[in-house]
Amino acid sequence: MTHTIPAQVPFSTGRNLPQLTIPAGACDAHHHIFDPVKFEYRKGDTSNIPPATVACYRMLKKRFGFDRNVIVTPSAYGYDNRCTLDALTHMGSSARAVIAICELPSREELQFMHRLGVRGIRFAISSDEDFNEGFIRRCAKALSLLGWHICFWIKADLIVQFQSVLESLECQIVFDHRGQLPADKGITHPAFDIMSTLMQQHRAWVKISSAYQDSIIGAPHYSDNIAIGRAFVEACASRILWGSDWPHPSEYINKREMPNDVSVLDLLAEQAPTTELVEQILVANPAKLYGFDT
Repeated sequence: MTHTIPAQVPFSTGRNLPQLTIPAGACDAHHHIFDPVKFEYRKGDTSNIPPATVACYRMLKKRFGFDRNVIVTPSAYGYDNRCTLDALTHMGSSARAVIAICELPSREELQFMHRLGVRGIRFAISSDEDFNEGFIRRCAKALSLLGWHICFWIKADLIVQFQSVLESLECQIVFDHRGQLPADKGITHPAFDIMSTLMQQHRAWVKISSAYQDSIIGAPHYSDNIAIGRAFVEACASRILWGSDWPHPSEYINKREMPNDVSVLDLLAEQAPTTELVEQILVANPAKLYGFDT
């Protein structure tokens, strides 16, 4: 009996297939599309990431054995969401998206994007100067009417600093990449309790994505970040999402070796040790947040 060797996925190492049993309806809740040939990067972008197109991502999706995915507008495009929206039109009903904005779209624009598959907006916050409370509150109020969420790519210290604001927003919120908890502090950082409480109150979600990012221990086990992910699952499994963060822009920018995406996916078993938990994180949770069943 012969087995077909999977094609090499761009921006990913290895060709192994998952050892994890992948349930039907599984979703990669965080990846990006880069297509600078069709859509130029924002003025001032220095990352110059090569094309990581819909066709490239479909290779990874096939290797995973996933049915669904969520496209997140990357910082290389700033607030230009054309690439993300174009990807949505090509991927159809199996895809959703999270966009980046600097001003609140009109009701008609929001409704149009909702029909395309957009379900949230993302704020990248690396300092307190990036945290525009008034604008964030206005967005939260408008998004709550559509059932959208705000996704925060925010440093853990800033979660603590802006705790009261995060706790009072009118829409659901999502914390990218474990809330950027520092690997050396892990769950002892006060942001862990803040995020866990919001999850338990059914007001927030956490992506246990990109386990390789900022790991001190590193490949192949990333056990420091995996321990953080496991603690989040134990705190509130019904509010956990998993994402690949393909094509791993942080690794490209910092000239680090690309992770083996399937091996990182297999590490979900160490964070969610039962088939029921894996199915909840890969299927039920994203279906609820992103409206895949509606």
